[in-house]
Amino acid sequence: MRTRPNINCLSTQQLHDLREALAGLYALPASDPQGFANLAGFHGGPPTSYCRHGAPGFFTWHRAYLMAFENALRAIRCDVVLPYWDWSSGSSTGVPAACRDATYVNRAGATVANPLYAGPARTGGMTSRRSDIDTTPYDDLASQAQTALGAADFVSFQNQVNAVHGGVHVRTGGDMSNVPEAAFDPIFYLHHANVDRLWAQWQSSHPAALPSGEATWALAPFNRAFSTQWQVGSDVESTVGMGYRYRRWCLWLPPIRLWETIVVTLPPEMRRGTTSARLVVDGSAPMSRSAEIRVFIGDPEADDRTRTIGNPAFAGTIALFAGHADPGPTKPVAPGHSGDGSDHCRECERLGHTHDHDRHVHQPLSGAEEQHTRERIDLELELAPAVGRVASESDELTLRLVAVDVDGRPLKDLPVGEVRLETD
Repeated sequence: MRTRPNINCLSTQQLHDLREALAGLYALPASDPQGFANLAGFHGGPPTSYCRHGAPGFFTWHRAYLMAFENALRAIRCDVVLPYWDWSSGSSTGVPAACRDATYVNRAGATVANPLYAGPARTGGMTSRRSDIDTTPYDDLASQAQTALGAADFVSFQNQVNAVHGGVHVRTGGDMSNVPEAAFDPIFYLHHANVDRLWAQWQSSHPAALPSGEATWALAPFNRAFSTQWQVGSDVESTVGMGYRYRRWCLWLPPIRLWETIVVTLPPEMRRGTTSARLVVDGSAPMSRSAEIRVFIGDPEADDRTRTIGNPAFAGTIALFAGHADPGPTKPVAPGHSGDGSDHCRECERLGHTHDHDRHVHQPLSGAEEQHTRERIDLELELAPAVGRVASESDELTLRLVAVDVDGRPLKDLPVGEVRLETD
């Protein structure tokens, strides 16, 4: 099951994955069915404008379209999912931070074009947005979207969301403000993922079947699997049936050290609407010895002697399974990239990294260069049961991570990467 997150919840590495997948789509020729030019052209042409902006088909066609686009991204990087731009949940100004700057620093430490800032335009060059986008408010549109979620029937809900969806297009301006060019701006897909998320949220409280006209409407040019027949509305009625869901919340924990007590704020509305809260630890750092991280909620003084069995504050363990020390990537023995380290250079070439490969010879790799050669290991612990056990009237919960070795002795120097809290 794929989980589409808010783009503001993506880790640094997940943003790298997304940007590299987008750049890969941009690089494919216009003749490639999976290329960006072809996919973006489905919306408003050329050669054919298939999009639906009325009934039937507004929700269903765009849901099928997003799935086709996400699958194209995953054909380049199989671990990518399409995030959403949540302009609908509260006060906001401008587009998400990841989409605001024309350049970014890639994994290799080089400053390159940001694929989330602009895409190859239909008429040449790159797409653009309004010049004052960073100060453009979306607050009133968010209020309209929240009102729409109270609509009693599908037709009214679709009409209300359709109206506010158009407001986001117009307010973002530039290429997003007219149909033929809109899908060439990469933020189009993040915007429509949020529209799709709103529909999925409404569906969760209104489980009735689609109206017959919507259910039978053909969604050209998207075929059913292993068939020459077009998908129809009923084929995309359920996100779970299509293999994905949306993550509603995320909380980034501040940079922490093991043994520190972190205070996490979980407002009542987040607790009520949360079905899952996962602590995610990046376990990719080189490890010379195995260890475990014991997680306690509501016990700020927990240590290696604190009992786990039968302790309501004990949330569980994240284990770091290690063998021998990882020396990291080594150097190619010649500028031709043969011998130790050659795989690193081939990977750089595949991803389009722009640094000078000759400088790898007899020189240590930088942290940024070394990072993208290692296996990525994300380790998760579901916290929801423990949160439920220690829930109080306060919005605040304490979180404490206690590291111990295989004999249960405290470890103070355990290398741990990024830590985040993700909730649905």
